[in-house]
Amino acid sequence: MNIAERLAALRSLMDRYQWDAVIISGTDPHGSEYLPERWQQRKWISGFTGSYGTVVVTRDHAGLWTDTRYFIQVKKELDGTGIELHKLRVPDAVNYPEWLASVLPAGSVTGIDGLCMSVNDVRHLESLLAKKGCRIDNRPSFLDEIWKDRPGLPSNPLFMLAPVYSGRTTEQKLEWLRKDMKSTGADYFLMNSLDQIAWLFNIRCHDIPYNPVAISYALIGSESAILFISQEKVGKTVKENLNVQGISIAPYESIFRALEALPGDSTMMLDGNTLNYALFSHVQQLPGKSLVDRPSPVALEKALKNPVEIEGYRKAYLNDGIALTRFFIWIEQMLALGTPVSELDAENKLSALRGEAEGAMGDGFHYTSAYGKNAALPHYSASPAQFSMLEPKGFYLIDSGGHYLYGTTDITRTVPLGPLTPMEKEDYTLVLKGMIALSTAVFMKGTTGTHLDILPRMPLWKGLRNYGHGTGHGIGHYLCVHEGPQDIRLTFRDQTIIPGMVTSNEPGMYREGEHGVRHENVLLCKDLGTNEFGEWYGFETLTICYIDTTAVTLSLMDPWEVDWLNDYNRMVYKNLAPHLDPDETQWLAAKTAEIK
Repeated sequence: MNIAERLAALRSLMDRYQWDAVIISGTDPHGSEYLPERWQQRKWISGFTGSYGTVVVTRDHAGLWTDTRYFIQVKKELDGTGIELHKLRVPDAVNYPEWLASVLPAGSVTGIDGLCMSVNDVRHLESLLAKKGCRIDNRPSFLDEIWKDRPGLPSNPLFMLAPVYSGRTTEQKLEWLRKDMKSTGADYFLMNSLDQIAWLFNIRCHDIPYNPVAISYALIGSESAILFISQEKVGKTVKENLNVQGISIAPYESIFRALEALPGDSTMMLDGNTLNYALFSHVQQLPGKSLVDRPSPVALEKALKNPVEIEGYRKAYLNDGIALTRFFIWIEQMLALGTPVSELDAENKLSALRGEAEGAMGDGFHYTSAYGKNAALPHYSASPAQFSMLEPKGFYLIDSGGHYLYGTTDITRTVPLGPLTPMEKEDYTLVLKGMIALSTAVFMKGTTGTHLDILPRMPLWKGLRNYGHGTGHGIGHYLCVHEGPQDIRLTFRDQTIIPGMVTSNEPGMYREGEHGVRHENVLLCKDLGTNEFGEWYGFETLTICYIDTTAVTLSLMDPWEVDWLNDYNRMVYKNLAPHLDPDETQWLAAKTAEIK
């Protein structure tokens, strides 16, 4: 079926259930950002391929709610579908719950798949609709009725991450978690966030592209731990390893029955921010259960990297720097020879170079390999059906990262391939000034990412420019490249930046139809000391890859910013040169030469 036929089939389903509206969420039963094929529901119903958004269909309207990263992309992907874009994270934006509450008549019914919406999202929706006497109808997996060839659950094998990489054993993590549970009076903790489960049990899998996690649930008791997962995924050696650590295995679908079998007077801890509504509703109906709804303690503990993990990141960024140096040399050589290079050729080359490192485990996400005007789409994705050729002029932007057994990387570089316009150089320089401002930040304990977000934006704002995406996100340790609970963005999140957190620093500038610029390094928050004024924190830059200085407009740079840039490039050369051959070393020396 094409998109119009799918929408028609959905509206027929709405007639059968007497729904006035239906919500197609953009996630799975585990609150994931990136999804296995089974839960690519938003893509199936709309054709939109981005990683964030929600589709809402009424009897006479179909809309996609997404944010500024995808506005340009949406124009192309929704063209001719009859689905209208509703913009988020812009002034006066109206999200879909508020929109539904304003347009639905009193007494209306909205259909949802409670497996793919969080408890808190449904609570918010219900609170708005109830004011008009409207209600929701929860029917898990209702799309099965019209999505006839819907994929099943992935069945990739599970494997263990050794403590030499993780820095803590599973027993140590469970002991910590049980102490936290005890402090809240909880007998059990119900988990459904895949990266948290992977971290806690030191397991990895490839069920979701680019995210080394397994489709699973976990139930942690004061003396027990159960991993709910498809049985065929767990080999004999892994099962024995988990059993030795006190973890038993149960079928993925048996989570509902297992909850019913718990003692009637037990107290269950859960996180309504991530737990799906269907599972929560099931627990809520069990007799005698007391519920403690609080943010998962695992999210923050996972974000505070231990010394072994931090050293792993340093090794990962060293290997990244080696691969990227050889990659940029290759691009220059190909263009000098007049050899055609496409955006796809470039990303495949970089992926192959990363794969040569010891402990390499594949790409961390789908690269944004974007030349010229394509770089104006922050999440542009080249494909065999749509790509551009690199030319010896203008900018090429590559946002990429890799997984290693010892860490995950994320880096963006914008490099000139030839002559640039004054505007291109100005944009490049202002974005660089923003990245430097955040890199050199010194701040007090209690500072949130929103407090810091003004620093990288100020050079752009002074030039009356802006970017619509966040400035920084947490990065997992051989886990998801996007990790909470911290971030750096305009939207307020009540999470302070704490020593041990690893966070990206990626301001940008995008001119539709012309060019895009983004600079991205990754920062480790460090303790700078305490005095009579309080505790002070700052950042160490983990990324080791040169920043091209030929695109810099020096007249826009302050002397201290030039010093930082020279010091950074000097550090890059010092760390990478011992791992390069003489020709590569000579090339890098020229790229990192001091500017004045």
